[in-house]
Amino acid sequence: MMLEKLDKRKDDTMKEVRVRIAPSPTGNCHVGTARNALYNYIFAKKNNGKMILRIDDTDMKRNSEESEKGIFEGLRWIGIDWDEGPDVGGPYGPYRQSERLDIYNKYIEQLINEGKAYYCFCTEEEIEAERREQALKKETVKYSGRCRNLSKEEVEKKLSEGCKYVVRFKVPEKVIRFRDIVRGELTWDGSIMGDFVIRKSDGVPTYNFATAVDDWIMKISHIMRSQEHIPNTFNQVLILEALGAEIPEYVHFPLLLNEDRTKISKRDGALYIGEYKDMGYLKEAVANFIVLLGWHPADDEEFLLMEDMISKFSLERINNSNVVFDFKKLEWFNGIHIRNKTVEELSQLVIPFLKSTEYYEEVVKNPVKLEKIVEVERERIKRLDEVGKVFKMFYIEPEVYDIDEIKESVKKVEVAEMINMIDEAVVELKNIEKWEKNILEDYMRKLCDRINTKPKILFMLLRIGETGSRISPPLFDTFEIIGRDSTIKRLENFKNFLIKSN
Repeated sequence: MMLEKLDKRKDDTMKEVRVRIAPSPTGNCHVGTARNALYNYIFAKKNNGKMILRIDDTDMKRNSEESEKGIFEGLRWIGIDWDEGPDVGGPYGPYRQSERLDIYNKYIEQLINEGKAYYCFCTEEEIEAERREQALKKETVKYSGRCRNLSKEEVEKKLSEGCKYVVRFKVPEKVIRFRDIVRGELTWDGSIMGDFVIRKSDGVPTYNFATAVDDWIMKISHIMRSQEHIPNTFNQVLILEALGAEIPEYVHFPLLLNEDRTKISKRDGALYIGEYKDMGYLKEAVANFIVLLGWHPADDEEFLLMEDMISKFSLERINNSNVVFDFKKLEWFNGIHIRNKTVEELSQLVIPFLKSTEYYEEVVKNPVKLEKIVEVERERIKRLDEVGKVFKMFYIEPEVYDIDEIKESVKKVEVAEMINMIDEAVVELKNIEKWEKNILEDYMRKLCDRINTKPKILFMLLRIGETGSRISPPLFDTFEIIGRDSTIKRLENFKNFLIKSN
């Protein structure tokens, strides 16, 4: 059913700001959860409010401690922390819903006693048959309410007989409404909802009931989450109204979609925040990228650090339309944030990604060399998991050369001429006392004049001989970093390869 928008967006009436994120520990920290958590966090920080982490772990079969740990680590990795939560405590604990069952049951019993909820003894087979009949008659498919008006005696009899039951909420036949700060006032027709379950047959409350009660008791001022929760919000508003609770402010963020407009999945890239860390994305880049998935600042600035997000954030600039998750743009952001790091910072960040390389021992022994490599390579690095392969040329001599690639790189140059050029270069390099890039380049350019060849030809041969590739950082930076002995050895090996290939 279409949601009707009844009024224009109004300014938020500010009170003590208390926001929450309530992930389910049935998997690692999803990018959508991280995006929503980031919005809640920066909104709280901007308004001197409190950020609450609550764990929605009422799905007993799928919960895991590992997933809960992954949520904590994922959120903290991108810079989000919380004032209250399972691991830090707070005045409204416990903060795991599985530890709050007595609280929920208290309010369920209250609603039953007040005639706002009731026991339902219908079997799943009966309900399914009812739905099929409604569908055939082209009626609204909903629970018919057959247990709604059971007498007290009938209920007690069924309970004494041990009949299986759920507890349902009595939905009033009225227009249900709530105000969304971004979308205005939204409405739903209660007459087509059907009485929904608030406690399942296993005694565990449903998501909507537990969430509504917790938001009320924990004094959550603003509930900010994805727009897929809009249908849930109508149920939760009814529960809060029935309990006599204050209705919080609501904000529903746009959905995240793949480029083909399907709901975001692992098809095009990582789905969980921890995966981005393992793939070599910087936490600043991931936070920067996801904060723009549904919001943008008034000045349209895209490069944002956490302090920028906090200072510039406003709910009025949340988008209404869904957002495409562009993995290429995330990579672009990562490159920007990599280049924003100092050489010293970036050198420390790449070390974990070099531990599995065969040259890691040299990395540890010579941190100065590592910093020089980082300085010349950071313009080319898009993700930190690339550095093991990219840095290899500085530590490991080329094992093979491709003669066809060499000939393609320096067209119209005979192999014999290549051999002569490399031989002349090696002689010249052996005589250079001060091994610095500017001096090395000056000598090699003078050599080009002396042997009557173009610098681009000699330099390409030197590049391939030194690194095994046509693509590398600036040639003489590479010479300087690799050092005299290894450079000369590599070029002599390259010359021998050319001799054998001639």
